Amino acid sequence: MSQITEHRLEEVELWGVDQAREALLTVLHTILFCRAPGPFKPETIFLDHFELAYARVGSRSVIETVDRACDALLSPGHLTPAGPELLKGTVVLSFFERIRSKALFGILKNEEKRVWEQWTLPILISTTPRPLGDDDPSRLERSRADADADRLLRARIGDVHRLVNGPLDHV
Repeated sequence: MSQITEHRLEEVELWGVDQAREALLTVLHTILFCRAPGPFKPETIFLDHFELAYARVGSRSVIETVDRACDALLSPGHLTPAGPELLKGTVVLSFFERIRSKALFGILKNEEKRVWEQWTLPILISTTPRPLGDDDPSRLERSRADADADRLLRARIGDVHRLVNGPLDHV
């Protein structure tokens, strides 16, 4: 029986789907970058909605898979209401190995996916219209919301690095 290492990150509260998509991409690619086996070409990605950048594995198939997963979660009907003008969702990233076994005199083959690590990231998205005014209260509210989201995203990236580099109970 295999043991699964599970990491549940704290919820990230974001303002709007665009900011949520960028935050999800950042955390997922950070996890994948830290767990990538073998040689790969890293890429640095600068964010539009946050004052930070992250590194990702430069594999087209990895990038497209992560994009599709984020788009699927953020598409209409996949997030659940969490209150007035709030939506919530969770993305789960699993690492597994494929175990192939032969059965019945080597004629039939069976393939099993054995998960060895799983990451869970809950998100909360505010659908409240963002204040667009040029007045002081609107600027202050935008600045406050952006600073909160930036702080939460940086904390989740820090959590990923701490968990990836933390103590191991195997090897």
